[in-house]
Amino acid sequence: MNVIELPRLKDLNLSGIPKFKSLCNPTSVKFSSIEKMFFSRMDNLIEIWPGELEAKLRLRRMIVHKCHWLLNILFPSNLMKAMQSLEILVVQDCQSVEVAFGIEGLIVREDHQDILFPSLIDVSLGHLPKLTHVWKDNLSGIQGFENLTSLNIKGCGSLRYVFSSSISKLLVKLQEIEVTECRVMEVIIDEEPKIDDEVATHILIFPQLNTLKLRDLPNLRSFCLQAYMFERSLLKTVEVINCPNMKALPSAFKHMQEPQTSNVQ
Repeated sequence: MNVIELPRLKDLNLSGIPKFKSLCNPTSVKFSSIEKMFFSRMDNLIEIWPGELEAKLRLRRMIVHKCHWLLNILFPSNLMKAMQSLEILVVQDCQSVEVAFGIEGLIVREDHQDILFPSLIDVSLGHLPKLTHVWKDNLSGIQGFENLTSLNIKGCGSLRYVFSSSISKLLVKLQEIEVTECRVMEVIIDEEPKIDDEVATHILIFPQLNTLKLRDLPNLRSFCLQAYMFERSLLKTVEVINCPNMKALPSAFKHMQEPQTSNVQ
């Protein structure tokens, strides 16, 4: 098949095409210049990219809305290396998505390490009833997501935690965390696995965090289960509303410099 190139296409908007199953085979169609993608009400969309992407994309903004058959890994590991320019990701009302960033299949090489999503700054995940992992990883030593500043999660009824311990340590520029209406959420940061019967504690995470909002989380027990260190000098707003099983916040969250800005209920 001859390769089709669209060198000037920057904005792709597809909506209400019920028999559409996948965008294209990336070996036959080149989207090297595309910057914005929007998919909505694509009832049979199973996968956006059915193969591997060899070239890096210029894609900066991606919005997926009401694509109910989109499979569980939105960004499989073989595509992440091509998404170097992605800045904003919004996924809403997709009934089948189970994993947003499936990085468990990545191969980490000591001589050359790829940095995942170095430009990503804003992630919004809303009303994904089967979402079980934002990041699904079983690797140590991965690098990426270091410029993520805002994370908003709403109405994800199968999500029990937001961050793994290894991922939370990468998010050095994260400023805003908002988690609402996740009925089985138990903890925000999952527990660090033991290594030689020891657990790493007192690790500084989220040094840029200034806003934390937790609302309508009936099973939330704790922000984190381990003795992580939080930098409180930048923290301005903490809201914990309708979280009846919440036992305690980290001390840095409770003893803010400006407690009048908090709303803890």
